Amino acid sequence: MKVHFIRSGERRYSMRIERAGAPVLVMDPAPGFDPDLPHDMVHFVVEAALGLKAGVFGQIAAGGNAGSFHIGGPGGGDAREHRRAARKQAAKGRKLIEGQGRDGELSEIAAFLFDVAWRSQLRPDSAAQRAALGEADRTRAGLSPEERARIDTARPQIFETFERLSKAWRALPVGGALILEWPSAQPIG
Repeated sequence: MKVHFIRSGERRYSMRIERAGAPVLVMDPAPGFDPDLPHDMVHFVVEAALGLKAGVFGQIAAGGNAGSFHIGGPGGGDAREHRRAARKQAAKGRKLIEGQGRDGELSEIAAFLFDVAWRSQLRPDSAAQRAALGEADRTRAGLSPEERARIDTARPQIFETFERLSKAWRALPVGGALILEWPSAQPIG
């Protein structure tokens, strides 16, 4: 599965996901633009590093749409067939979301924790940053000891990957794309 993170404007990004034997998915615009690292790229890295099979990208790789992507791709073709594929995609996506278990929740929690911790190293101290760190501490306290250990072990790898991808993302011109192949966080193409 190839995930295209596209800088579609000065403060905007979109995504295009190509999967073997499944329709192309798109999200335009995608939420959480950031000049250093978009929200969904944070999820991609965290889910890949933690091996989360039922997070956003694991669901998409399994044939779902994570509840937020829609079928896209080249125009033309049979409109009826497109609607049928979209209904099938939505049904599979709902089933995967319902069955995601702890992976889906852990994806959201871990993405939040890593994002706050990484950004606190980049950005100057502020009241908002201190509030985010406080919220992260409270969130982390709600994890099991095993989940905290899993997150702590992955931290160096995830931060190194954030740094590498952030450098590539900041260098992209409007219209450029950073393409990652699931579950590797190595840019391709």
